[in-house]
Amino acid sequence: MTSSNQGKTFLKEFKDFLTFLKNLWGMLAGISVLFPLSNMLVRLIPLETYENKGALVWLSSALFTTLATLGSLFLILLMFSQRQKFQSTKISPRIQRQAWVSFVIGLGLLIIYLIIYFLLGNAYSIFGWSSDDIRRLIGEVPLIILYGFFFAFITRAFMLIGMSEYFRRKK
Repeated sequence: MTSSNQGKTFLKEFKDFLTFLKNLWGMLAGISVLFPLSNMLVRLIPLETYENKGALVWLSSALFTTLATLGSLFLILLMFSQRQKFQSTKISPRIQRQAWVSFVIGLGLLIIYLIIYFLLGNAYSIFGWSSDDIRRLIGEVPLIILYGFFFAFITRAFMLIGMSEYFRRKK
């Protein structure tokens, strides 16, 4: 197959995949990309600065959200590029198990995030750190990593379910 035909095949498959994202399973998978952005609106996961009674001093909430959204988008495209793995009917139960594992790991990362966030928010009373203490980065760097991985694992869980459903219906 020539590179031109490969490009056309990829574009057709990608177009089909985007069409799939419009249905119910696809919306669940697609919405997971917007989770980090929606958190800025709903504020379910705390990302407040120290001045607003939060924990963040050195890193901004916009940085957290941007990196989590980029990570989710990257993960979706990465999973789409591995779409051949989803075409076997024998793999379906394993994919569902992986989705559950990803979802549980994501929730576990969220719990760890919240623990560190609230410890860091009370760093003065617990550790004696002032608001501009550089040691707060010891907590903020793991926070940004946990925040990003939480959204990545939740996105992965939705994408696994969505892609297995997509390829099951495609057959």
